[in-house]
Amino acid sequence: MSAHIVEDLAHARLIERLTPAMREAGALIERLRASGVTHRDKTDKSPVTEADEAAERLLANAIRALDPVAVIIGEEAAEAGDKPQAGRRFWLIDPLDGTRDYVEGGQDYSVNIGLVEDGVPTLGLVLHPPSETLWTGSPGLGAWKESRGGARARIHARSLSSPPVVVTSRSHLDDRTKAWVAALANAESRPSGSSLKFCLLAEGLADIYPRFGPTSEWDTAAADAILRAAGGITLGTDGTPFGYGKPGYLNGSFLALGDPDAAVSLPAFTA
Repeated sequence: MSAHIVEDLAHARLIERLTPAMREAGALIERLRASGVTHRDKTDKSPVTEADEAAERLLANAIRALDPVAVIIGEEAAEAGDKPQAGRRFWLIDPLDGTRDYVEGGQDYSVNIGLVEDGVPTLGLVLHPPSETLWTGSPGLGAWKESRGGARARIHARSLSSPPVVVTSRSHLDDRTKAWVAALANAESRPSGSSLKFCLLAEGLADIYPRFGPTSEWDTAAADAILRAAGGITLGTDGTPFGYGKPGYLNGSFLALGDPDAAVSLPAFTA
């Protein structure tokens, strides 16, 4: 049996065995929201809630049950100073991406687990708790969408449409992003939140996600893996595939595409 087949089987088993924990985390987040959300501000002034912390503990425990020596970088643990060295294989957890929207009563938030190997996101699970929709993927396996009730369908990114559909951050829409989108002929701009923007590309419902400015690797790794599994790509400003394991787990600007061949026909994307 080839090494690639062994890796694919291992990733398939991890996705299958982590799915119940993802759904449990989503249900926990929704229960806590129903009971009334309170939050405090972190050092970067972003909000954190009991749901963030409880979901991260649940997901980290689920990973450790499968991978006892796992290197895990979780958003809330990192905020508390726990940032282990990445090494060649590590997990990234964002237990509640879009906490501000969650606090304010919106719907654009998600639960995220990503696995990075040799700088590449190789496995991802993203859950949208309000709809109970789960996206999963690994580049060797493909990408999948599982709706409420368990119906599961394979998903694929699409070729660049004309006019292109661009997803932009609902809460971090800066002037550089507006100018870049304006340079696209007749582009349709569609605001969205959290890692769900990558999932829209993976499903073939949008074409481009440009992001200028910093994010953290736990914000993107899981959904980036799903996009790549669906046939898309995420590029850095140098035009090469976006890598992980950077100092402080901080991302620079990136361009996510459903159609990798579209990059040559788009406006220049630089930091």
